[in-house]
Amino acid sequence: MLSLEILDTSIPEIAKRLPPFPTVVAQVLDELHNPALSMDALIRIARNDPVISANILATANRVRRINAKSDLDDPFVAASLIGTNQIRRIITTTGMNRFLEQDRGAAFLLWHSRAVAIASQELAMLSLVSPEKAYVAAILHDVGQLCFHILDPEAFQDAYQQSAFDGRLLEREATIFGVNHSQAGAALAKHWALSEDFSSAILEHHEDSIATCPLQAVINLAESLVRALDIPASPKNRLTRLNRPAIDMLGIEWDSPSLMDCYGRCRARFKQAMHSGRV
Repeated sequence: MLSLEILDTSIPEIAKRLPPFPTVVAQVLDELHNPALSMDALIRIARNDPVISANILATANRVRRINAKSDLDDPFVAASLIGTNQIRRIITTTGMNRFLEQDRGAAFLLWHSRAVAIASQELAMLSLVSPEKAYVAAILHDVGQLCFHILDPEAFQDAYQQSAFDGRLLEREATIFGVNHSQAGAALAKHWALSEDFSSAILEHHEDSIATCPLQAVINLAESLVRALDIPASPKNRLTRLNRPAIDMLGIEWDSPSLMDCYGRCRARFKQAMHSGRV
């Protein structure tokens, strides 16, 4: 049984039993704060992973085919075509997909994380938060659930399924494991030496009255948004309250025309992601 008092000291041992955290993702996370990161530096990180390199080439070649141009086979040329922001998203999404897909119980978690990443990026573009940073934090926001898949997958699945009817997942997790997945995820973020705002975004993504920083506010509202839009579809998707401090911190209006447009883009992007298998 875990507890908040021993969580930080227990999480390194749990982390050893998780699928390996992709090295390239950790490197990109380290560089997110560096706006001057060059294209060459970023692609040198990416090219060490053949799957990520292939996705960069595939993304660039889809653009070239639209314009009836021949395919590229050089990741550096492909990267220059699609830009650094798209490369960051490809590296992070591909690496985290591999991380999550190694766990048999993480299929819904994977698609939910993708949906929250899309919504976070769209909300970030309406505020002063970096869309790329928001995207990455959203991909990571539910990573604490993997700890429970490691500790007792059957107990976690039972709690998860029961919570589809009443939304009390955090309470059930705390009863079974001593902490909830938000707390476990924040401890993982600290263990991986991610920044404080990443830890805050993970820890408080289910809170309905707390806004600790703009990144946390974006992830929190994106979680609410995908549940309201029912993407991906699930009986667990329900929205009873909005985090008003988070809305105020970001300076957005939930029923404004710009938010209405945001809802449509989130739906369209997620539908496209489901169809193509990519975000």
